[in-house]
Amino acid sequence: MAQILLAADTLSVSMTDVEKLEALRDVVVARSSVTKARVASDGMAELHGIRAPGTGLPGVIAVGTWRDQGSKTFAVCHGRRPAVVIELKGEAYDRLVVTLDDAEQIVAALA
Repeated sequence: MAQILLAADTLSVSMTDVEKLEALRDVVVARSSVTKARVASDGMAELHGIRAPGTGLPGVIAVGTWRDQGSKTFAVCHGRRPAVVIELKGEAYDRLVVTLDDAEQIVAALA
């Protein structure tokens, strides 16, 4: 299962080897690019648009890039579980959506 790793200047989405294959990329962003973070009760419900590239099976797995009307979201979601939603500015992605057991702790650390 993916994790969010927070360093002084960066935020990384740390994925398992299988998730890396499914996503076709790693994601590291500047912590200063985070504009907002919140917990969503269902990470899958946060995804809109077309998956390209990545892996998806509705309601089961969503790993990769979702594109929708000029925005890009990077997701690592497993099942309909709570997720952290991180809004970004000045990065390749506009949002990160990652299902996590410690979503509330990540949001608090980003506040």
